Amino acid sequence: MFGFIPASGRRPRVTRPLMVTAAICALTLAGCSGGGSGAGSKTSSQLSLQFPGPPISLDPAKAGNGGSTMFASLAYDPLIYLSGSGELVPDLATKWGFTDQANEVFELTLRSGVTFSDGSALDAKAAVASMNYFLHAGGGLVGNVGQVAKIEDVSPTTVRITYKAPTPEAALTLTQYNGMGNIIGPKGLADPQSLLTSSDGTGQFIYDGATSVAGNRYVYKKNPHYFQPAAQHFDSTVVRVINNPNAVLSAAQTNQVQFASGSANTAEAAKQAGLKVQTAPFFNWSLNLVDRQGTVCPPLADARVRQAIALAFDRPAIAKAMAGSYAAASNQVLLPGTDGYDESIGYGYDVAKAKSLLAEAGYPDGFKITILTESLLDVNNTYSQAIVDALGKIGVAATLQVQTTGIAQFSGDALSKKYAAIIFPTAGTTMSQLESQITSGLFNPFNSTDSQLDSIMQEAAKAESAQARTAQYQQASHRLQDLGWTVPIFATQSVYFTASGLQNFQASVLNPNPMPVGPTAELSWRLK
Repeated sequence: MFGFIPASGRRPRVTRPLMVTAAICALTLAGCSGGGSGAGSKTSSQLSLQFPGPPISLDPAKAGNGGSTMFASLAYDPLIYLSGSGELVPDLATKWGFTDQANEVFELTLRSGVTFSDGSALDAKAAVASMNYFLHAGGGLVGNVGQVAKIEDVSPTTVRITYKAPTPEAALTLTQYNGMGNIIGPKGLADPQSLLTSSDGTGQFIYDGATSVAGNRYVYKKNPHYFQPAAQHFDSTVVRVINNPNAVLSAAQTNQVQFASGSANTAEAAKQAGLKVQTAPFFNWSLNLVDRQGTVCPPLADARVRQAIALAFDRPAIAKAMAGSYAAASNQVLLPGTDGYDESIGYGYDVAKAKSLLAEAGYPDGFKITILTESLLDVNNTYSQAIVDALGKIGVAATLQVQTTGIAQFSGDALSKKYAAIIFPTAGTTMSQLESQITSGLFNPFNSTDSQLDSIMQEAAKAESAQARTAQYQQASHRLQDLGWTVPIFATQSVYFTASGLQNFQASVLNPNPMPVGPTAELSWRLK
């Protein structure tokens, strides 16, 4: 929602190795097309969107993901589109799949008749150049796309990606959310600096730097050469930067924006104002015990201590106190409905057992710990303080170190190896995504490894069926629970305010950050 979840991507985000054809995907999302005599035959003048902050970059190779994907997706099409319901849909690629049994060689067939805003045609050579630029541009999402050995054009319409290791969910890494699949035209690649003031994509809109105001409003004009005119429901789109929750509510109430990232605290007021309030599970708020060898906090080296901490939280009560009906208790690293979630496991709440485990480990009187947190996502640190209070009830005296200057500085502090634990949410729709995240970057600054977990994930990557892979992912969920590296506590909903007439919006646990544009009329938002 506020940019991207930091990850170094030791393993790729990975999806079913299925060949997807270009036959029209009949994905009817929330609401039916309205207005006009045919889908896309009539456009509204402008769609106004809200986002809490400026883009990480307008260069799609250096952009963020999550909700901030909108800045790139308005002007750049992905090879594969991820719908709000979590379906993979043909976009610039009309079919894709592995050509080997090892899930290491992946090919895509490109759509014909597509042009960039610079006037050049999309072909495999152009796509490969863009993808290679992404790999070397230094953006924050490069770790999400897997261990790429090489990318090549094997015909004018065929792109081949060869991976260094099995990457069964390669298709997911090529959607609009992971950067490499968002294809930039030759003119933009020749002058990457130009991408900060103008766009060179194949998307529904062209970025208009001349009328945009950095940090305030970002303007996009309709692309007259878009390959699917029926999907273009607006003549222009504006992204307005508004971060105060009350100001966001006001902008939505007065129709200054037709879409906004809302909050649980203002949701009831939005409903009373006649706005639609739509939600999807997203952040899994967790206490991440990163010092697993006990370098700065010796007690954490003992698995019994980590298990004791995991038992300290009355998750339903905390969730209700933090966000009412817009949060839910979370007792494992994945959320219900995601690939690898196992309803048969999960941490419980048992203060007496937690104290007993601490005593067994040699800490009958508890111990002290400093926990790093931040105040951009956890405003006023209400989440973090609830976690500290719960730890105190089992004898763990926690002190918060609050980073207030932003996520970038928070990430740097987390990587400094000065802190034994951090409070920060995880997010992922498969175990591959989640495991890659919590075993790398700020979630693993001390570089902890577990051979059993590694073995399970390697077997999952080689699985010949989705069912077999899910079984391995569930084993990984079990192993992560035993390790106690990441202690989930509650999951918050992404809350959205939309105008009553906005149609085709859908968010889900498999895609809690849907985009306003898509390759079909039914996948693109429109106003009634």
